[in-house]
Amino acid sequence: MSDRADIASDVRALIADLLPVLVPHAMLDADTGRLVLPVGAAHADIPVEPVIERCAPLPSHAWPSQVEAWLAEKVAQVTAALAERREFGQVEQLLRVQVVPRLPEPERGRLMCTPYGDLLDVVVVLDHENGGRLTRERADRLVLTDPGGNALANTFGLELPRFAVTERPLGEGGTVRVVGRPGSVLATSVLLGLDRFVPEPTPHGVLVGLPRYSEVLLYPVRAGGPAGAARAMADLVAAGYDQAADRCDRRLFWYSEEQLGVVEFGRLTGRPKLPRPVRRLLR
Repeated sequence: MSDRADIASDVRALIADLLPVLVPHAMLDADTGRLVLPVGAAHADIPVEPVIERCAPLPSHAWPSQVEAWLAEKVAQVTAALAERREFGQVEQLLRVQVVPRLPEPERGRLMCTPYGDLLDVVVVLDHENGGRLTRERADRLVLTDPGGNALANTFGLELPRFAVTERPLGEGGTVRVVGRPGSVLATSVLLGLDRFVPEPTPHGVLVGLPRYSEVLLYPVRAGGPAGAARAMADLVAAGYDQAADRCDRRLFWYSEEQLGVVEFGRLTGRPKLPRPVRRLLR
């Protein structure tokens, strides 16, 4: 039997010969050696190594049936992807991002997501009734171009301007800034555009609560001791989380200088134990 390189070359040549008959709208890219199938206005670049693996242990006279079956599988997958894209319309315009508590490693590997520091993840979402968090498999199937970049651009340009900003009383005589929109699952993306919602200088950072996906709580920290405000914010976040149908995170965060830490409280003193990056700000 020919060596592996010869087999691969012969199978690719067989694919090129069969395409005009079996899939005339497809082509075999001479540079990449990949099968190119149109998916709406985009195209899918499909590696041919799987069909080479199928053919390698078989005699050459059995290869055409293997290639034909493989091509039929790929055409069926692309047909399904076209139907899905038609359901969504301009699917790239539906991409958004959602900030979520750090996901388990297997789920992070399955989804289109990236870390936000050590505590949270940023997940790409398809904002449609049949959408949800975007898996890598679905992104490949739909042949999405730069899903992360499109999701960020759409979130900043289309989603953040839709959120309402209100003030809610907080202990210590202050108020907490509430940002969100009823029914949204994307309000936590506010964390990526915090300057839009806290435009004033914040030399001591911002307390951040993400009790639900439709609502974010923000409190610019003032000099002179944050203990009372932190306790009141923590209680507000916990109550919002416990009452929410769209729970996100029960923790209270402190955002400062593009770093995020969790605010915890001493068991005996009840005073906040500040994240290390912001301790020096309050000395």
